[in-house]
Amino acid sequence: MIRGPIHVVAPSGAVDPERVAAGADVLRAWGYRVEVDPSITLRHRYLAGDDDARLSALRRAAEAAAADDGAVWMARGGYGLSRLLPHLLDRPLPAVPVVGFSDGTVLLNHHPGACLHGPVINSLLGHADKDSLAHLRAVLQGETPALTGTPWVPGSASGRLVGGNLCVLASLAGTPGALRAAGCIVALEDTGEAAYKVDRLLTQLIQAGAFDGVRGFALGTFDGADAPDGADWSVRDVLLERLSPLGVPVLGGLPFGHGRANRAFRFGPARIDGDQLTWG
Repeated sequence: MIRGPIHVVAPSGAVDPERVAAGADVLRAWGYRVEVDPSITLRHRYLAGDDDARLSALRRAAEAAAADDGAVWMARGGYGLSRLLPHLLDRPLPAVPVVGFSDGTVLLNHHPGACLHGPVINSLLGHADKDSLAHLRAVLQGETPALTGTPWVPGSASGRLVGGNLCVLASLAGTPGALRAAGCIVALEDTGEAAYKVDRLLTQLIQAGAFDGVRGFALGTFDGADAPDGADWSVRDVLLERLSPLGVPVLGGLPFGHGRANRAFRFGPARIDGDQLTWG
C-alpha cells in the first residue's frame, strides 16, 4: 500500500514528541523512510497548533507524499480535524494514502485517496499489541487479512466500508461532513463513553438519518462502556437494542479500537460473511 516515505503530521490533538519519535522508529525498523513534520511541537491549548498551522502542515505532508509516492500518517488523534473539515471539503488533499483513526475519522471518511483505519504513530510502541503490529506490517506490504468477530445479528452483506469513531461521527451530524451510510458497511468503535452515552450517540445518528440504507455494522471495542456493577446488561445489549431494528447484519467483537488490539483495515469494498469481515 505504501511505497514511498511516510510523512507524519499532527492535525488534531497536541502530541508528545518523544512518543512520536518512538513510533516513527518502529516504522524505520520495518524499512520505511519516515519524515516527521516539525510542526508537531506546536501547541494551541489542547491542539497541535492553531487551525492555520495544522491545516498547512497537513497540506504540506500530503503534497510531499504526492511528490514522492508516499503516505500521510497521523501522529495521534484527540480533537481538531472537524475544525479543518470545511477547508478539506472545499479543497481536498491530494489523493495519497492516509493512515489514522479516532479523530482521524473526520479525514478518513472524506479523503479522496486510500484510507487505512489503523494505529496512530504514538501508539506503535508501548500500546498496540504484537498481533496488531504484525497485522499492520502485513497490511502495509499489501496483504488484506480478514478480521474475525462474533455474529450478533447473523447474515451476509457487502458494501463500502466507512465509519470509525462513534463520538466523532455523531459530532458530524448536521454538518457538511455528516455520515451517509446508504449502501455501506459501517465500522464503529469508541472509548471512555459510558453505556448511556453510546446509546445517545447511536440514537443521534439514527434520528439524523445517518444509517438510512445501511448494509451492515462491523463493531470494534467500546472501552469504558461497562455496565454498573451488578447490572444484568452490557454495552453489547445497548448496541443491539439500537442497531438490530435496522434489520442488517451486526458483526461484533472485532479487534479494532482504542485498546491494545487495533487491527488495521482499509476503507472501501468490504463484506460481512458469518464471523468474518473481509475488505480490500
